[in-house]
Amino acid sequence: MDKTWRDAMLPASFRGISFLIPQTSVPVGMKGPLHEFPQRDTPFFEQMGKQAQVHKMTAWVVGDDCFERRDKLIEALQTPGAGELVHPWLGRLQVKVGECDMSHDRTQGGMVTFELTFYPDVPLKSPSARVNTQQQVVKSSTSLLDSSLGRYQSIMAKVDTARLGLLQMRNSLSGVYGVIQQQFAPFLGTYSTLTGFAQSLMNSPGALSSLFSSYFSSFSGGNFFGSSRSGGGSNSGYRAAVAETTQQTQAVSAIDTVSPLGGADTVAASQATANLVQDSLLVQIGLIVSEMPVAQQPVSLDATPSVDQQALQPPVRPEVPVADDVLELRDNLSEAIHTAALKADPAHYLVLNNHRLALVKHLTAVAASGVRLVDVTPPETLSVLVLAYRRFGDATREAEVVQRNRIRHPGFVPARPIKIAQR
Repeated sequence: MDKTWRDAMLPASFRGISFLIPQTSVPVGMKGPLHEFPQRDTPFFEQMGKQAQVHKMTAWVVGDDCFERRDKLIEALQTPGAGELVHPWLGRLQVKVGECDMSHDRTQGGMVTFELTFYPDVPLKSPSARVNTQQQVVKSSTSLLDSSLGRYQSIMAKVDTARLGLLQMRNSLSGVYGVIQQQFAPFLGTYSTLTGFAQSLMNSPGALSSLFSSYFSSFSGGNFFGSSRSGGGSNSGYRAAVAETTQQTQAVSAIDTVSPLGGADTVAASQATANLVQDSLLVQIGLIVSEMPVAQQPVSLDATPSVDQQALQPPVRPEVPVADDVLELRDNLSEAIHTAALKADPAHYLVLNNHRLALVKHLTAVAASGVRLVDVTPPETLSVLVLAYRRFGDATREAEVVQRNRIRHPGFVPARPIKIAQR
């Protein structure tokens, strides 16, 4: 036989002290002010969230031992903190006691009446610390720069510059100079040619470390995430930052070692220079990566604007990283730093390894906030605009699809698998 409403009721109690409840009330619905305006017959109610579940009830303590049970209930009501209320109709609740009244009536012998108020107990959340991985990368980059400059100056102080050969220096540092041309363009005013670069190292080896120190004192991280970022521009945001740091990571691996040909002083000076440029690239990568924020989850729109509406007013959306790209950068960067650390002395090895761990931790957090790529096969030959609108509800993302899949003609996307963001 099915249970009736009487069977579903529970015996009322608070902190184990039982009593009877003839009636109870609790607010439900939404709270908010009612706005009424002169000369208008239509009022307006402003909803401001759910009402607090404040339980108000009349409680009876009945029986020959009512005074003894009354005192126990008073003690329970006056005990600080939350307690369990067994509500006949609502079940077991964690509540805190509010204002209560107790009354005695001579004509109602053997009964004590209570007017009870219970407030819902919402446990305070324990404060949780969140690691600022961006600042950790900045600190590790600063430590790496200091250690790198010190290592370079220490090695160059032991080199006999009189024994350096210009031709051997030029041959050994051609790759390093190419990296300077591509990644440290401001230095070209000082080192306009490879020969001039080699001669400067022979005549004034400390000038290079001073240039790097000055360069990073005003380095701003590349400005990929400035206030003017629109969220999808080709020269800003996650895609540009990942592309730039990926290129620099490849340059880090390209100059890991120099030619062993030449005298001992020439090889030592060339390797010290390559190490300084390599470490400086890692510092620059770290400062750019530290500007990558952990993306906030985008808010879905209630309705998708039509293509005509999007043509007049393109939708504005927060940019999120593509997790696959960030994870690939993380793994390649970790491998490049590990390889560079193998030729470092123990002290500098620890600095490089700490930088690697900080980068890996932050890039992992950035990737976790991003979107994954999925394989999508169009049902028929479509234009990229139609494909982007159907997939994302945003026709302006056509450039993203074209760039990732290197589509030759955006008007004709063949019916074959392509890579596209999950959302």
